[in-house]
Amino acid sequence: MADFTNLNLEGANEKLNKALTDAKALKDNLLANHGGDASDILASVESKVSDLQNSFADMIPELPTIPNINMQSEFATLTNFDIGTPQYQSQVANITAQFGTAMKDKGLDIESLAEQIQSGGDVGDLLPNLQLPDGELVPVELPAEVSLPSKEAVEEKISKVDKETNASLKTPDVEVVTTVSGATTTTTTTTGGEETVETSIDENAAANEKARLKEKLNKRTRITGTFKNSRGRELPLQRMTDARIEELEVRVGLEYISGELQKRFKNKPLSKVAHRIYFQSDTDDAGGRTNESFLAAKNMGDWNWKDDGEYLYYDARYKKNRKT
Repeated sequence: MADFTNLNLEGANEKLNKALTDAKALKDNLLANHGGDASDILASVESKVSDLQNSFADMIPELPTIPNINMQSEFATLTNFDIGTPQYQSQVANITAQFGTAMKDKGLDIESLAEQIQSGGDVGDLLPNLQLPDGELVPVELPAEVSLPSKEAVEEKISKVDKETNASLKTPDVEVVTTVSGATTTTTTTTGGEETVETSIDENAAANEKARLKEKLNKRTRITGTFKNSRGRELPLQRMTDARIEELEVRVGLEYISGELQKRFKNKPLSKVAHRIYFQSDTDDAGGRTNESFLAAKNMGDWNWKDDGEYLYYDARYKKNRKT
C-alpha cells in the first residue's frame, strides 16, 4: 500500500495526512484497550474520535455563500426589460461593473450587445461564457454551454453484412434536431435523406408570448411590423423603444427634441464610443474619426442616426442584422 503520510512524496496532502494519522491513532488506541473496562475505553477514545472528526471536517472545502455570477445569464435577464427603462439601465450597469474590463479586452461593446440580445439575439452565439466566482474580481471563461437533448435518442441501426457477397449493407444516417422557440418546439428527424418534422405548441406559453409582443409593439411606433429570428421567435422590427430612441437623440444633441426629455438628459451626453455606435457624422468621417474630428463633429452638431442607405440603426433590418 502506498505511503500517503510521507510529506516528501509528490502530491502529498497535509490535511489528508492528518486524517490518516488520526485514524491510525484511534485504531491503535482501540487495540491497546481491547478487553478493558468499557467506561475506561470510552474515556480513552473520545478525544481520538474528536480529533478524527475535526480532521475530516477540515478536508471539506467551505461552500460559497453567494453563487457564481454567469455573464450570459445576466445578459439574458435584459429581455425582461425594455431598453431605456431604469431596470434595463441598472442591469447594464451591473454587467459593466462585473465584466466590463474582460469584455473590453475581447473587443466587445456591452451596450451594443445588450441591445442585440434585448432585441432577440442569441446569448450563446453573441457572448463568451464568462463567470465571476464569489469573492473574485477577475472573471474566468468557461467552455460554451452544451445543449441537452429534449427528446429520446434515436436507436442506432446496426450495419448488416450480406453473407453471400460478404459486402456491408449501408445503414441510412439518422439525424435528430430539436429547436425550441418561445412556445413552439420543432423536432426534425432525417433518415436516409427523408425528413420528418414534428411541431408542438404550448398554448399557455403562446398566449404569454403574444401578450409580450403586443406590449413591445405598443412601445415601438416609429417602425411597424415584426420579423422572426433564427429560432422562429416573432419580434418587433424596431429594436429600441420610442423612449430609448428619443433619449439617445437628446443625448447626442439633436435639436428637434424638446420638453421633459431635454430636462432629463441634456446634461448627460453620450460617450465618444456611444456616439459612433449609434450615430454618424460627416465631419467625424471626413476627419478620419480621430479625437480631433470627434470634437469638431460635436461642435458642428451634424450627428445623425447611422443608416445603410435604406434602414436606420434601430431597425432590425439594418446591415448584417437585416431581416425579412
